[in-house]
Amino acid sequence: MSKQILLTHESLISVSRKVGDDMDLQFIETEKKPLEQSFDRKNMAVEKMRVLIVEDESEIREFLVSQFTEAGAAAQGLPSGENILQALEAFQPTIVLLDQMMPGKSGREIVAEVRRHARFCELPIIIVTGLDGEAEKIQALELGADDYVTKPFSVRELIARSHALVRRSQAAHRSQQNNLVVKELVVDFSAHRVTKSGKEVPLTLTEFKILCELLKQSGQVLTRDKLRERALGNLNVTDRTIDVHMASLRKKLDEMGDSIETVRGVGYRMSL
Repeated sequence: MSKQILLTHESLISVSRKVGDDMDLQFIETEKKPLEQSFDRKNMAVEKMRVLIVEDESEIREFLVSQFTEAGAAAQGLPSGENILQALEAFQPTIVLLDQMMPGKSGREIVAEVRRHARFCELPIIIVTGLDGEAEKIQALELGADDYVTKPFSVRELIARSHALVRRSQAAHRSQQNNLVVKELVVDFSAHRVTKSGKEVPLTLTEFKILCELLKQSGQVLTRDKLRERALGNLNVTDRTIDVHMASLRKKLDEMGDSIETVRGVGYRMSL
């Protein structure tokens, strides 16, 4: 059984892998031209991109990192998606390129995990894979992938697609930067207003600040000390006072209040 992958920009690169105990990797390259000669940096503005490339094949991963870097992007490779959320937090990419078939978590599983996290739920994701069946494409897109590129592919086209997704994402972010939408909950930061299913939730200023911090750090534990510093701005507030605010917030959010978990002896976590 073999896995055939073809990558092209101005050069033609062929990679073949024999699956099993033995691995045979071959690269054939002809007439390679620097990517910087092929792109208008001013028009493409790829230097603004931060690209996380999740690919288990080191040769492909390193090749893509080098090509995006040549094109002016900040690029980082990851051999698997086992610690994808930590990698996103550390690198803060503007787009993710994700292989589908990898040991451990598959590309689709990683997409689903990222989309469940409030901070990264709108992060552009492109699936880059050798699977070209219609069913695979539909499933990946329905799970939340923004694009699906099959191998063989043109690296120039992949960079252009990535830039287009980042450009649209940034434009949407600018138009909605005053709002955070999580399921039926809409937080308007400029108006200090929260609505749930279209109806306003009457929060106090303290409750509003606590909710904002929980949503921004969704999935992460916020200690009471961090809540004092970030939401309350008063290090003298007692743990009991924080707990009272949290109980009131949970009640006002109805069933969504159940998403605020108490981590005993530590603090609180919003799990969505």
